[in-house]
Amino acid sequence: MSQSNIEVSAPRLVIVDSDFLSVIDDRIQDLSNDAESLSMALSAIKTDDDASKGVILAVGHALLANSELASIVSEMMGGLITLPEVKGNPYEQ
Repeated sequence: MSQSNIEVSAPRLVIVDSDFLSVIDDRIQDLSNDAESLSMALSAIKTDDDASKGVILAVGHALLANSELASIVSEMMGGLITLPEVKGNPYEQ
């Protein structure tokens, strides 16, 4: 997270359309799928060089870890999408 994002991340109530959250969730799922596909593609590379094998293995594991993390974030986003609709103006006292 960049410094400017940290500065504005204080708890605050915001209104976000569930369709917008769904689009973000779709992109998160795309990232997860891409990372998994890249990891599978790396596993198809054959080499006799031990160092190269190690690099391929490490990068593949990192991609799978990122895919898993993206899946977790997607599940969290799904929870936000299914929250009940807020009625009225939440800023009115």
